[in-house]
Amino acid sequence: MTKSKRNGESPSIEFQVDQEHSGVRMVGCLTFLLGAVASYLIINTIVPNGGLLTIGAALAIAVALTYAADYLSKTYWPSNRAVQFLDDMILLVKGDQIQGEIDAGQNVNLLQWHFEAKRHPRVPKGWYVVANALEQDGEYIVSYSIASPSDFEALPLSRLSQKYQRKKGKKDESRDLREAGSQRRIAQAEFHRGELGAEMSLDDYHAYLDYLADTYTSWMPKDK
Repeated sequence: MTKSKRNGESPSIEFQVDQEHSGVRMVGCLTFLLGAVASYLIINTIVPNGGLLTIGAALAIAVALTYAADYLSKTYWPSNRAVQFLDDMILLVKGDQIQGEIDAGQNVNLLQWHFEAKRHPRVPKGWYVVANALEQDGEYIVSYSIASPSDFEALPLSRLSQKYQRKKGKKDESRDLREAGSQRRIAQAEFHRGELGAEMSLDDYHAYLDYLADTYTSWMPKDK
């Protein structure tokens, strides 16, 4: 979270998003592949016929190089996307391009949901994708993060987060219409997350929700 100026306007709160963007992932993949091949060739030249030891050493070096490249690319190659607060406007921007705009001085609809994250080398099993959408007249700003079950419980307004039923389960007739309507709204917001969602670090996501709750008391629900 930083303070910044945009187009000469007064300072605003800004949350940088998408730290691990597609360029960072591409650098990581290329570093691992090239690092593994180059390391193997160099080690094999120094220690011929090393067999599995050569392969293991090359992979270990490639992993170390990948972690270093990942850190450097995240530090020096930002996504140029951010969620900004300018007066009563909440903006999702990419450089000078506005990708989402909410007038926080008017009524805004908040929707929160979560679901278990897909298996990924960097996401432990059982962790959640936690997301929220600010919606106003069909305009959305959707932000999200990855959280462990305990971190999820500690998030502001976690009690209001609805579980996204990505697969249809057994119908409960007493709740069918209400649940179906809720899931449709989540599905629509989830679509926007896939298109223009802003991924935040967990600390920034927590701070973002705190800022919304503290600043926009007219339409943000109370945490307790």
